[in-house]
Amino acid sequence: QKAESLKNNTAPVINQVANDKPLALRIVDQIPDELRQSLLGLAFWQWLGILLFIILGIIADTLYRWLSVLIMRYFIRNSHRVAYQNLPDDMLRPFGLMVMAFIWWLGLNFLLLPEAAFLILILAVKFLISISGVWGAYRLVDLVHAWFRYHSSQTANKWDDALVPLVRRTLKIFVTVIGLIFIADTLQINLTGLLAGLGLGGLAFALAAKDIAQNLFGTITILVERTFSVGDWVIINDVEGTVEDISFRSTRIRTFYDSIVTLPNSNMITSPVDNQGERRYRRFKTTLSLTYETPPDKIDTFCEGVREIIRLHPYMRKDNYQVYFNGYNESGLDILVYVFWQTPDWATELREKHRFLLDILRLAQALSVDFAYPTQTVYWKAAEKANEQDQSNNPSNTTQAQTDPLSRSLQNHAGDCDQARQTARQIVCDHLDLEQKPEPVTIETQPLSQNSTHLS
Repeated sequence: QKAESLKNNTAPVINQVANDKPLALRIVDQIPDELRQSLLGLAFWQWLGILLFIILGIIADTLYRWLSVLIMRYFIRNSHRVAYQNLPDDMLRPFGLMVMAFIWWLGLNFLLLPEAAFLILILAVKFLISISGVWGAYRLVDLVHAWFRYHSSQTANKWDDALVPLVRRTLKIFVTVIGLIFIADTLQINLTGLLAGLGLGGLAFALAAKDIAQNLFGTITILVERTFSVGDWVIINDVEGTVEDISFRSTRIRTFYDSIVTLPNSNMITSPVDNQGERRYRRFKTTLSLTYETPPDKIDTFCEGVREIIRLHPYMRKDNYQVYFNGYNESGLDILVYVFWQTPDWATELREKHRFLLDILRLAQALSVDFAYPTQTVYWKAAEKANEQDQSNNPSNTTQAQTDPLSRSLQNHAGDCDQARQTARQIVCDHLDLEQKPEPVTIETQPLSQNSTHLS
């Protein structure tokens, strides 16, 4: 009776203890004896459990990858931002590996594996989590970089365009260092001994890092002094092109032959940098050659018409331009045209130059002004030789020519010079006041006329 009473008293306690068992132990208790047999150090049910959790992890990874691709495609399609259009569809792929590794980690804690097998498998799972975590952080850095790049493209300042790629590389280096430390801790690598070993080779590393330090200082020089920015047209030594990328070590320039030239940033400390992209104005200098048959008044009218075109064109600098008759050449009269454009890029400069030159051509046609081209005039003197022969055959003419005194020739020359001076004085007095010196040239910044011709 006492035994039966003790049994009745302890039964609830035993049931309570059984109910307080972990879920894994309660499930193990329900496993039939056939699956408890051992194979290669593990029971059959443990092998089946490992296979089951592997399949569950792969299924979870596949579902997550499919769902994340749909989310990314929807995000890219509805963002309407150029910076996000180049993001890959599998942007969130690494986090699927983390979900799979997490399921495997739960399975390892559920299967009650032997200590040796558990340590090996849990180490592999932690390594997978570390790798996928670093990979996922890399992808998040790319996403943050796209966000920064979009906002930097909305500003007129080019400095942030050069800074955004450097921020991206800095974050990736930081993620790499943290990831290596985490992986080393997961694999139980002694970092203290590793760092001590690196300290022994510090001198050799410092010598090898000389170029790295110079390139880093070159990068700092570019950013602090704003030598150039991404998109600028630069000339560095014999390299000419557009800056595509600025990194910690080098600068990539795309030449006008569509090739890529990589220059170490250390060169920027000592090499001259001609930044064409920082030009406030783009100069154009040319000479228009008019024919010698062009009257002086028409030359003056043509020059004033060119000045009016300059004053009317919207991109042309109105406070500094020169259009003057500037010289005589072998085949024509030279008109100097010296102007500037305030354009944001080369394509706009070419378009405005095209319009300007066409308007000059239309003006010349309207004023009946002809442009000169290289010509050569040949004089035929056969008739003059025949006249000389006739004079030699006529002695009376020869004698009369020899009787002209030299003084008469000099008097005629002096009279011609006096007439030339009087003519020159009359010409100058027609448009100048000889008693008052003209004021220096001042350029009118307002158009003389409100009518614009041939401007589109």
